[in-house]
Amino acid sequence: MVKVYILLLVLLWGPFLHSQNNDSTSNNELITYIESAPLFKGCLTKFIADNIKYPKTAQMDSLEGTVFVSYWINVDGFTINHKIEKGIRKDLNNEALRVTKLIHYEKPAMQKGKAIKVRYVVPVKFNLSASSCKPLI
Repeated sequence: MVKVYILLLVLLWGPFLHSQNNDSTSNNELITYIESAPLFKGCLTKFIADNIKYPKTAQMDSLEGTVFVSYWINVDGFTINHKIEKGIRKDLNNEALRVTKLIHYEKPAMQKGKAIKVRYVVPVKFNLSASSCKPLI
């Protein structure tokens, strides 16, 4: 008799438990391909080069290299949650973070007609031989 009640419960509640909406994209869903990338007005490389200030201590030590900064571009186009993925030294890392925090995208990434948050990694190259000690990326 117990088996009959269990079978009856499964048959009656099964359709309700299965009718979940799969059309929406959850906030935690990992998307590996986006339909429309975020749009930065102008040239991101030039923006970083124009705004970066080569730290004096790094210049005196003839320190060069590339700092990799990751950040998220939120649905409003602002960069958030900045993190050094691969750094050189604290002074260069801090300068790379400072400049990448200034970045604002004109349009956010789009997926299925909705603005979505995406993660970017930007290489910031510090090169002393560049004109006026500005880094290239």
